[in-house]
Amino acid sequence: MHTRVIRILFVFCLIVLISNIAVAQRNRPLRDYVEPDGWSIGMNVGMSDMWGDVGTKSFIDHYTNSRYFDKVTFMGGMFGRYSFHPCFAVRFMLNFGSVYATDGWNYDGVKGVSLIEGTDYVQRYLRAQTAKATIIESSMMLEYTPRRFHVAYKAFKRRQPYIAAGLAVFHYTPYSTVAASPTFIKTHDLSLEGQGWGGSYPKKSARIQPAIPLGFGYRWDLGDHLNLGIEYIYRMTFFDYLDGVSGKYVSAFEFNQNMSPGNARLAMQVADKVPYYNNALPSTPGTLRGNPGNNDSYSSLAITLAYRVPTRSRIWWNVKPF
Repeated sequence: MHTRVIRILFVFCLIVLISNIAVAQRNRPLRDYVEPDGWSIGMNVGMSDMWGDVGTKSFIDHYTNSRYFDKVTFMGGMFGRYSFHPCFAVRFMLNFGSVYATDGWNYDGVKGVSLIEGTDYVQRYLRAQTAKATIIESSMMLEYTPRRFHVAYKAFKRRQPYIAAGLAVFHYTPYSTVAASPTFIKTHDLSLEGQGWGGSYPKKSARIQPAIPLGFGYRWDLGDHLNLGIEYIYRMTFFDYLDGVSGKYVSAFEFNQNMSPGNARLAMQVADKVPYYNNALPSTPGTLRGNPGNNDSYSSLAITLAYRVPTRSRIWWNVKPF
């Protein structure tokens, strides 16, 4: 009964919303439609992805492998956007979410292939690493809507593509699984590749990192104050430990020399999963565990909804009040 009532109310609200939009479009004044100066507030939510040493090497394999949708992660948040020209705006965002990757995504590439072959699919699949990270992100981006730069027919269109770029700062918490267990644990303090041990070992990365977000999107103006959009934002970082994998394997002796017995045993089970998945000997210390030459990154594909705060501003090329 409750479900039926909710469905009826949802359909009724949807009809009212569509009717109001239709009436607003029919009764709106005859004037040039562009974006006035002023603020918008909004929200965004969508799928998120980790791009690092764990997972697939190919962008296409990342999204098309048969196991991608087994564990989809999401990111969302709020933003304030100030338009100071019909084609330029600055946006301030605060996002929270998680990103995920697993070497299991290479399963399609190893089907029917001998696991002793040295292909990239086989090497990644046998490594059997799984990585996750939670992220809190603050960013500022400059938007450019090219079709509204000049007074032209396309400037009046309600549907507009745009590109964006800016600066971001994010706080991350990395996780991985222990041995063959599906349970995730925090890994930043486990020094899986000897981070922070001094000497020739890698330095321990800070958990607050900068990034450069680059994005593009498509926005639909539903009325004078409401717009709906879809956008893709790719964040380039300046470090290689978002997924906890970068350099070389270290030996059991090194773990025991630099960590307490309990943490050393746990770190070994996280750092090298080959013995637990493939009934093989532990990986040789000093061999590459990842690719230290490539920094990690993350991205999101999100739906945006924004409300343009009412303003007395005038259209930039028109003397008539908005």
